[in-house]
Amino acid sequence: MVGLLAVGLVLVNVLGRSTPRVSKKEAVAIARPHIDFKPQGYQIRFIRQGIPPRGVWVVSFYIRNRSGGYRRVTNVLVDSNTGTVAQVMHVT
Repeated sequence: MVGLLAVGLVLVNVLGRSTPRVSKKEAVAIARPHIDFKPQGYQIRFIRQGIPPRGVWVVSFYIRNRSGGYRRVTNVLVDSNTGTVAQVMHVT
């Protein structure tokens, strides 16, 4: 029982890390070279995805159109612990 508790604590502390090692500012700098346009702005959010859950920064770069919507959006997912780019998604 003690061994199971110890394994559980290790998994929670290692796999379920709540504090990202990569800052928001670092995530934006890592993501920027992966887009092929000059954005008007960006938004950044921290999410957990996968099993076991891993922290990911989602950096959304965008260009707005005249009506207030978005003409172009690209999302770059940056692993919050390693700083590697996990995925680039061209939305519009």
